[in-house]
Amino acid sequence: MSDFAPETPSLNLALFRTLSPEQRARAFGAMVRRDLERGQMLVAQGDPSDSLFVVLHGALAVRRTGEPAPISVLRAGEVVGEIGFFANVPRTADVIAIRDTSVLMLTRDAYQKLAEHAPALVEALLAALARRFAEQTSRLAPIPPSPKARTVALVNGGSEPVPPTFVRRLREALAAADAEIIDEGRIATMFPGRLLDTSDVTDWLNELEQSAPLVVYLGNGDASGWTRKAIRQADMVVFACRGDAPESARTEIETFACEVHPMSARRVVRVHDRRSSAVKGTAAWLTRLPCFMHHHVSLEDQVDVESLVRFLSGRAVGFVAAGGGSFGPAHVGVYKAFRERGVMFDIFVGTSVGSAMAAGFAKNYEAEDLERGTHEIFVKSRSFRRPTWPRYALLDHKAFDRALADQYGAECRIEDCWRPFAAVATNLSTHSLELIRSGLLWHAVRASSAIPGLLPPFYTSDGAMLVDGCLVDNVPIAQMLQLKCGPNLVVHFGDLATETFEVDYASLPGRLELAAAMLLPFRKKLLPAAPSAVNVLWRSLVAHQRYDMLPTTPLDYVMRPPFPPGLGVTEFERHTEIFSAAHLWAREAIAELEAEGNPAITAILGSNGDQRSP
Repeated sequence: MSDFAPETPSLNLALFRTLSPEQRARAFGAMVRRDLERGQMLVAQGDPSDSLFVVLHGALAVRRTGEPAPISVLRAGEVVGEIGFFANVPRTADVIAIRDTSVLMLTRDAYQKLAEHAPALVEALLAALARRFAEQTSRLAPIPPSPKARTVALVNGGSEPVPPTFVRRLREALAAADAEIIDEGRIATMFPGRLLDTSDVTDWLNELEQSAPLVVYLGNGDASGWTRKAIRQADMVVFACRGDAPESARTEIETFACEVHPMSARRVVRVHDRRSSAVKGTAAWLTRLPCFMHHHVSLEDQVDVESLVRFLSGRAVGFVAAGGGSFGPAHVGVYKAFRERGVMFDIFVGTSVGSAMAAGFAKNYEAEDLERGTHEIFVKSRSFRRPTWPRYALLDHKAFDRALADQYGAECRIEDCWRPFAAVATNLSTHSLELIRSGLLWHAVRASSAIPGLLPPFYTSDGAMLVDGCLVDNVPIAQMLQLKCGPNLVVHFGDLATETFEVDYASLPGRLELAAAMLLPFRKKLLPAAPSAVNVLWRSLVAHQRYDMLPTTPLDYVMRPPFPPGLGVTEFERHTEIFSAAHLWAREAIAELEAEGNPAITAILGSNGDQRSP
């Protein structure tokens, strides 16, 4: 292997095409050329990731220790080692030359200097990282949908009895959903004097389960024979819990239910007197009774009980919020339009700015509350207007962190939000999507919104590095389908049409010319109308995604609110304009789709009886 300072020949590598001659010369000057003979190793699995490489010519095989077949083969123009480099984790595989090969090596120190003087190269490298994630994601098996239970057992969790009001309201909601309700009294009436495990009782229950859309077994408040029969007969067990989680050991019925049903077939329902934006103490219940999902129910009215029944019967309505920077307030406008039609969304999943809006929905914030919050987070705090020394990122993240903690509550946990919520982030430690469903709420939003290069990654207590979910999946409908059955509203801002830019490349100013223009207002107006560096970066991160191939079901509806031409992804000061435009557009769109009889919109509107708000 030999090292040479690279020349600056007319290399036609895609990575360098967007650079100016000055930036290209600076990039080549910062790199070191390495020549390898066939069979020589470039990097070894487990080595420190202190540099990345660009293949000049030849071919490299990527292999993991103990695996005979290569993961991939990299050729001229491709980037090597970018995942470990940006994640700052050891090399995840061996890279070996399978023919005589030359590469350009960029060390971490050299990269940090280039980040300041040649940001276009940084954008190109991050785009390469996004493509690598997209390639890996395309090879993964599709996310399995959430299974639909046909039979559910409702039992007590903890030692405090559940109020009769809850049971009464639940019976009413189940009856309205055509569910069969089975309790010990009904069995005694149908089969007087019979033992619960006799064949005629069991056969009748099984026949009922085949004909009814949902069967709910109501257990007693103790570990009676009937409660145990209900648990054994059901596909899923639901623990109805009141008050704080006891510090004592599990009750007999809790222990039995957890032995019969795995965590994936368990739910926890916390019953409260009043509805609020968030409660406390849910994490303790989930430690006591680990479960797939939990719910909060207020005894004030039927709203939350009906939401619970929609989950149990496979009809829960989801809101999927995509990323999109300053387009985010459009989620709020669409949400308000559906709320005006009486729709109560049952669960929220979002990525990037979509997670910020969906987190507010999960806390029962109204549209006006989120509008004020958007102004505080993105405008008043100037979160995306604070450049810093580009050691960890281009922007100072401290103001953004403080604003998120203020708006969502520094100690508010996802588990305590009134509605189920999940944020989607990209895990650079495991090279996969991360569905965040527990922990501090503002941490989840921060991790999901960490645009690579612009903001530092979010590091978890167990050492994971998390960045913006848009890097892999900017429209997390697959993650929503993994959590529940039922219709979904999907709101995103991807354009299916080819977008062109009327920009004269020769008119793009150089460094000194741009500096002079930025200092003189009249010259600033003469600058070419080309997208900003941040806009290009965001487009690069999502460029690999196909919005015409979303894994939707027949009852999912995808909405794409229109926007004024030229709107940038960081123009948060226009949030009110974006919110209002999306709200008016959504109201008209809902009316038109309803008139057409669109089945997905009909299912969403009909889920709550379409009770229009005053």
